[in-house]
Amino acid sequence: MNDIAQHYRQWGTRRFWFTDAQFITGKAAYPQCTEIMERIIAERLEIEWSGYIRTSLITSEFAKLMVRSGVGDLEVAITSGSPEVLNGLHMGFVLDRLYDGCRHLAEAGFKGKVILNYSLNAPDETEATLRDSIESYKRVAAILGEDRVFPMMFFLGIQPHTDLEGRLLDEGYLTSGYNPLVLSPSSIRKMLYNPAPLNKLIGKACLAAWNRKTGSRTGSRDPRPWSGALAGSSPALDVRGSRYADASLLRGVELNSGRDVLLTLEEILNTRKSPAKTGASTPS
Repeated sequence: MNDIAQHYRQWGTRRFWFTDAQFITGKAAYPQCTEIMERIIAERLEIEWSGYIRTSLITSEFAKLMVRSGVGDLEVAITSGSPEVLNGLHMGFVLDRLYDGCRHLAEAGFKGKVILNYSLNAPDETEATLRDSIESYKRVAAILGEDRVFPMMFFLGIQPHTDLEGRLLDEGYLTSGYNPLVLSPSSIRKMLYNPAPLNKLIGKACLAAWNRKTGSRTGSRDPRPWSGALAGSSPALDVRGSRYADASLLRGVELNSGRDVLLTLEEILNTRKSPAKTGASTPS
């Protein structure tokens, strides 16, 4: 809080982004997070703060405190709309609690935007779990408003000495003794986990969505400025002349291309035939 107050009074800073892995890292962090927000209010710091957050940990009272202390835009790592995929990745949260947190924010008067980060084609992904992810976006959008929810698509990056790496070694996706520091095109492609057969399905949805030339899209091209790390006022994020990596991220949320990808993926899945049932039929 001393840092926030100094930036506020000495340099006129009015927007802050909390760069911890999550603003609420767990239930043990409630006292610290509560103190930060209460002191922002008590010291009359008229700021807008943003960050990565787990809405699954947001209670009704906590949401009210967030809004009163000036919460702006948020990023939520939902990862998948499938409990099976989430459990396989040991994500440590329940989707129903994530939806509850979004509902608490809406009831508290939250007016910011939310980026939903999805990691498609994770281990245990199927066409059915992809549908679960599409439905999870629709559910959050129904709670917070479609114009304020922006899904973003990612793929899992394999890191050494993680549960994911261990699993992929056991399954033969990775070769024992591989060097994660070798940056060849083939190794980079392998380390960004997007295996067959769903990789082509997802790629097809991405290309179809990005190449679509139809008119205006609901929820796209939001005219309001972004806050926090995506604030357009930052020179590093000037999409007109900057090559900073987040410029691409900013374009993705401003055009809401992630939403288009999910809905195009749903269209593709709806045109596919259901898997054939196995076993012989018994005549009646």
